[in-house]
Amino acid sequence: MQQSHLPLFDPCLHLPLSKTVSGNSTVSAWPAHSLISVNGGLVIILRTRQRNRSEKQRKKLADLEAQLVLASPNLVFRVGNRSSRTYTFFLSSEFERTQWIEAIHALQSSQLPSPVVSVTMYELQAWITACRTFLKTNMGSYLLRTGRDESLLVGDLHLTLRDLVGLAQPADLFVCLEVDSYGHYFRKAKSKLVCNSATPRWNEEFIIEMEGSQNLRVLIYEESQDRAMLRGKYTQKLSRSWLSDQVVNRVIPFQSCSLNVSLKFVASEVTLRRVPTARSAGLFGAKIQQVCKRQKREIPFIITSCVREVERRGMNEVGVYRVSGSASDLGRLKKSFETNSYEAEQLLKEVDIHSVTGILKLYLRELPEALFTDELYPKFLESYNSGGEGGKEKALLHCFSLLSPQSQNIINYLLGHLFRVYSHEPQNKMSLHNLATVFGPTLLRPGSGKLESSKHKESLTASTVDVMAQAGILYFFLLRRAKNLES
Repeated sequence: MQQSHLPLFDPCLHLPLSKTVSGNSTVSAWPAHSLISVNGGLVIILRTRQRNRSEKQRKKLADLEAQLVLASPNLVFRVGNRSSRTYTFFLSSEFERTQWIEAIHALQSSQLPSPVVSVTMYELQAWITACRTFLKTNMGSYLLRTGRDESLLVGDLHLTLRDLVGLAQPADLFVCLEVDSYGHYFRKAKSKLVCNSATPRWNEEFIIEMEGSQNLRVLIYEESQDRAMLRGKYTQKLSRSWLSDQVVNRVIPFQSCSLNVSLKFVASEVTLRRVPTARSAGLFGAKIQQVCKRQKREIPFIITSCVREVERRGMNEVGVYRVSGSASDLGRLKKSFETNSYEAEQLLKEVDIHSVTGILKLYLRELPEALFTDELYPKFLESYNSGGEGGKEKALLHCFSLLSPQSQNIINYLLGHLFRVYSHEPQNKMSLHNLATVFGPTLLRPGSGKLESSKHKESLTASTVDVMAQAGILYFFLLRRAKNLES
């Protein structure tokens, strides 16, 4: 994606030169290097304020660029007219594609003015408003957010699909869950198929990662011989008041039926707390250096075995590393890796591939210290926010060189794997941006206690900025790896 930069003009203060004021007496109040005479006027350049303002503008542009970089819609939607001319759009989800299809059908069936009929401005405005009601889309709402809006949610949503009630007749149904991430939607979970039932019951729990989220989409599909047909959809606005840190039961309404679910939200301050394990021989929550020493490996077995399984059967899976696995599978895998590595390796081959990716992410998130280390994280952040691409690259590479050889080796192993996942992007829809968004906080974010004691606390107070910066740093290393391998 090409990025365009708007030049920021240096701020200056223009003072017209009065005929009654002596030029010498005015100039003597200011240093000579701060005054420039232009067309009979004085331009006072306030150098300190100029630098501060330019720096603020540069950081604001960098934040906006980061938001655009992390958004990569990739669902193809083609629209054609009667002259056989076709236009191709890229949308974020099946939900949005259905919205557009319904809106187009609604507009086609309505009475629209012909081109020869003159339309007043008020009539045109009314017609546009009517189109907007048909679309019923909140695309762009993320970019229109203000400081008065509730902060975007970052953390884990524990969601259990219970049952569907009110169906008129039996059907083969499954449920998909989509969550937005900084304005763009991604499929996060898919239930099992319940066949020939008028009261389908799933009782499936998913742990959905929230990455700057504000909406949950629930889609009900009916399996047919040709393809799955969307039978119902609903968008639920997420807020801390609607959710809870305790399990709550909610009803998701549809046109002729309702879905019973249970929910619990765990904020990122808790999910990424990185509490060390109390078990001397534990795996999850243990220092990675101790695990490598105990296993006599350069890279922990759980990392290599999960990577091997993903590359064996998950490279073409749509949304790999994005879609959440079953919570019950994650529990079984975690217990197996803690007690019997051989049993865990066999279990990896049996469970859904999204459970394999889920257990790898869970292990990395529960490390007592991020792979990029708590000590160097402020330096990585400072380097990422430094001016100029050349200076940023040099500073980030210098920070990476300060990591221990063992940490560098493990990070490079993961970067190589993520690049191989990206090489299947046409099939799995996982761009470097998507992978950076998923793994950035996992590999970089220090524990919440470290954030509070950091001298950079002021720049880390907004979790949204945290996530984008962490994703941006990892994206830099992923992009560099991709360029090196492709060349």
